Amino acid sequence: MRRFSARRHLVVLIAAAALPAFLFSAYSLTQYAFSERQRYEREALQVARQVGLVVEAELHNLETMLKALATSEALAGGDFAGFHAEASRLVRGTDRVILLLDANARPILRTGEPYGSTLSTTARAPGSLPAAPEDVLVGDVYFSEATGDYRIPLSLSLDGPEGERMTLSISVPARSIHDAMLPAVPPGWIVGIGDRTGTFVTRSEMHEEATGQPGLPEYLAKASGRSGTFTSENFLRNDVLLAGYYRPAFSNWLYGANIPLSVAEAPLWRSLAAIGALGLLCALISVGLAWVFGRSMAGAARGLAARARALGHGEPVTPLETTVTEFAEIGDALVEAQRAIEERTSELDTVLATVPAGVWFTYDPTARRVIRNRFAAELMGLPTEGRTTWGAADQVIDTRAFKDGKPVSRDERPLTLAMHGQQTDGEEFTYVLPSGEERHLLSSARSIRDKDGTVIGAVQISLDISDRKRAEEQRKLLVNELNHRVKNTLAVVQSIAVQTLKNAADVSSAQAALVSRLQSLAKAHDVLTQESWGGAYLRDLLAATLAPQVVLSRFQLSGERVWLSPNLAVALAMTFHELATNAIKYGALSVDAGAVSISWTIEQVSDDASKLVIEWRERDGPPIAHPRRKGFGSRMLSMSLRPHSGSVDLRFEPEGLVCVMEARLATSASANPPRGAESTG
Repeated sequence: MRRFSARRHLVVLIAAAALPAFLFSAYSLTQYAFSERQRYEREALQVARQVGLVVEAELHNLETMLKALATSEALAGGDFAGFHAEASRLVRGTDRVILLLDANARPILRTGEPYGSTLSTTARAPGSLPAAPEDVLVGDVYFSEATGDYRIPLSLSLDGPEGERMTLSISVPARSIHDAMLPAVPPGWIVGIGDRTGTFVTRSEMHEEATGQPGLPEYLAKASGRSGTFTSENFLRNDVLLAGYYRPAFSNWLYGANIPLSVAEAPLWRSLAAIGALGLLCALISVGLAWVFGRSMAGAARGLAARARALGHGEPVTPLETTVTEFAEIGDALVEAQRAIEERTSELDTVLATVPAGVWFTYDPTARRVIRNRFAAELMGLPTEGRTTWGAADQVIDTRAFKDGKPVSRDERPLTLAMHGQQTDGEEFTYVLPSGEERHLLSSARSIRDKDGTVIGAVQISLDISDRKRAEEQRKLLVNELNHRVKNTLAVVQSIAVQTLKNAADVSSAQAALVSRLQSLAKAHDVLTQESWGGAYLRDLLAATLAPQVVLSRFQLSGERVWLSPNLAVALAMTFHELATNAIKYGALSVDAGAVSISWTIEQVSDDASKLVIEWRERDGPPIAHPRRKGFGSRMLSMSLRPHSGSVDLRFEPEGLVCVMEARLATSASANPPRGAESTG
C-alpha cells in the first residue's frame, strides 16, 4: 500500500480549508477591529487596578504598623523615651520614619534622631488630620528636609496620656512606592501615581523627574471618577495615549496606566495584512481537496485513538493499516509500547516478589480490601504457596496495631490515612497477628491521585524491623545489668577499702593490700566481660572472683578439678560475684566470724553428658530472714544458669544462706580442657 507523509496530507487539508477560513477571517477581523480597542481599554484598567492593589497593600502594611504602635503601653503611660526606643527598633534598618506630634502639631519625637533632641518644625503629618481617633489618613507627597527626599506620610489621631489630642505618623520615601509597584507594571506600559491633589508620587519611568511635580490638568480632568479609561495627548512623545485609571477609597490616590495608542493598534494592522495575504493564497488551491484527504486522515486518527484506548485498558493492540506513513509508525509504536509495558510489568512483578519489603495497594475508600505482594503476605502470616506476585484484592486480616505502645485503630493506620490524603514517612508500628506473633514494621504510605489530584487509591511499603527491635530490647537489658554491676562493684570496692584499712598495720601495707585486691577485682571482671575467653577451671574461677573481695581463708573449697566452657564460666562468675557481694553486705562475710564453704560434685546424666552441682553455704553470720521481695540480684541468680539447662535454689536457713546451683556439662568438658589450659591453684 502506497503511503504519503503526514506533511503532504496536512498541506492539502489546510489548502482545502483555507477558502472558508478566509471568508470567516474577514468577518472575524471586522469584529476584531472593534473588540481590540475594548481589550486594551480593559487591560489598561486592569493594569491600573493591579498596580493600585500592590501599592495599597503596602500602604495597609504601614497602616497596620501604625495602629500597632498606637497601642504601645509606653505611649499610653506617657513614657515617650521608651516609646521612642520601641519605635526606633521597629524601623531600624529601613528608610521609614516615625513622628509623634502634640496637640499643637509640634514634634515630640522622631526616629532617626536621639530622643530629647531639638526637632525641626518642618516635621509634619498630612495637611489634614483623620476625622476620628484610630482612623488612618494617607497624606500627600512632600519634600522632607530631614531626609532630603520626597516622602509619603500616614497619620493616626489618638488620645495622649492626659487625654490631649496627639498625632502619630509614619512616612516612607516615594522611591519605596516606586520600587513596590514596578513588578506589577507590564512591559510597554507607563504607570503614574498621583496623590489627592494630583501631584506625582512616582512614575514607572522618569521617577526622579516626575515625583513632586503637578499632573497635567487635562489628564486629571478626565480621571474624575473612581475608575475608567480615556485617550489623552502625550506631550512628551507627541502622540496619543490610551489610559486607564483607578482611585481606591483608602488612599484616594490616582493610579494611571498608559500605553501609546499606536502600540495598541499595531497588532491589528499586522494581522489584517498577514491574514489577507495568506487567505488569498490559500483560497486559490483549497477548494476541491478538503473532503477527500480530510476523510483519509480522520479515519487514521480514529484508528490510532482506538488503539491508544486499548493500550490503556490492557487489551491487545494490532498494527494500523493506513496510507499515512507517520500514522502507521505511531500504530507500530503503540504495538511496541504494549510489548514494553508487558516486559516492564513482568520485571516489576519480579522485583516486588523479591524485595524484602511488604507492599500493599488499595483502591477501597475504607482500605479494608488490599492487594499484597508475597513478602507482605509473609509478614501477615498468610500462606504464599501457589500465590501469584499480585493476587486479587482480598480482605485485610484482623490484627492489633500499636504505635509508641499505644493502640492504633484501623482508621489511624498508614494505608487508611493515605486514602484520606495524608502521608506517613518512616513510622514504626507493632502488629499483633491472630496467632499472637508480633511484627515490628517501619512503614511509609502515599496517596495515589488522578490527573485532577483526587485520591483514588493508596500504597504502603513496610520493612520488617523485628530483629532490630529485639536487639534494642536486649541492649536495654544489658544496660540495666551493667548499671547493677557498677553499683555492686562500688559497694565491693568500698568494703575492700574499709576492711583493708581496718586490719592494716601501717599506711604502706594498707596501700599494697588495697592495690592488690583492686587488681584482683579487675581480673574477676575480665572473666565477666570477655566473651572471647577460652574457659577456666572452676577452682581458678572461684579464686579470681572471690579473692578481690574477701581473703580466701574465709572460704572452704572442696571438689574435683572441673573445666568450664566459656559461657558457663561467665555465668558462674556472675553468680559467685553476686553471692559474695550479698554475703559481704548482709551475710556471713559481713562479720569477722563468718565463713563460707563451697563444694561441688559431678553427677553423670548420660553417656555423653553430666551435671555439675555446686553448694554455697554460709555460717556464723548474722541472723537472716527471707526477703520480702525479689530484687534484681535474685532474679539474675535464678536466670543465670537457665541457658545451661541449670537452676539455682536459694534457701534462707537460720545458720545462713544456702545456694545450690546445677548446670549441665558435656562429659568431655570436665575431662579434656583445651590444649594449653592449666590450673593456677
